[in-house]
Amino acid sequence: MEVICVSCKQKIKTENINVTKDTAYCSSCENLTSLSALLESTPSKSFDPLYPVHGTSVEDRGNSWTVGGSHRSWMALFFVPFTLVWAGGSLSGIYGSQLVSGKFDPVLSIFGLPFLFGSIVLITLCLMSLFGRTLVSVENGKALVFIGIGSIGWYRRFDWRTIDRVTENSSGQYKYISLEGSKRLNLGWGLSSKKQYYIANYLRAKLQK
Repeated sequence: MEVICVSCKQKIKTENINVTKDTAYCSSCENLTSLSALLESTPSKSFDPLYPVHGTSVEDRGNSWTVGGSHRSWMALFFVPFTLVWAGGSLSGIYGSQLVSGKFDPVLSIFGLPFLFGSIVLITLCLMSLFGRTLVSVENGKALVFIGIGSIGWYRRFDWRTIDRVTENSSGQYKYISLEGSKRLNLGWGLSSKKQYYIANYLRAKLQK
C-alpha cells in the first residue's frame, strides 16, 4: 500500500503507518495525519488519466491543465418536452393572453410568478442537460472551477496549492466531488458517476505531483 504525504508529497514508510489507530507519520516533514484521509486522496491503482471516459476531456501542459465533464444527459429527453408543455402552456395562458389583449392584470401576473420561476428553472435544466459542462483548470497554482453553458455560468477562483484532498460525497440521491483544504469547494453536481469518478481520480493524481 503506497501512501503519499499531502504536505511534502513524499512516500510514507510502511513502518510509519498504523492501520489500527488510523494514523500515518511522514518522517520527511514530520506530519502526522489520518490514514483514511490520505487514502481518500490517493487515486485508484487501476485509474489511467490517459483514457478519459466518454463525456470528459483533458488538456495537460504540465503546469497548466484542465479537466472537465459534459452534463449532456438522456434526461433531456424528459426535460425538453415537459418544459415545452409547462412553460408554453402556463406562460402563454397567463402572460401571453395579456400581451394579446393589451391589458395588464396585476392579480393574474402575481399568480403566475411561481409558474414563471418554475419555467426558468426547467429551461436552465434543459440547457444544462444539453450543453452544460463542469471544468476545473489550473495554471501555475491558480485554479478555476466553472459550471455552466458556454461562457455563462458560475465561476470560482482559488489556490490549488491549498487543496489537501479530493473526496466523492453524496447528499441524498445526489453525488458530488469535494475539494478540501483551507476551504471546501463542491462541484460535479449533475455529472454521471463515471464522469465524477474520472474527474475525482484525475484531481487526486494531480495532488500527488
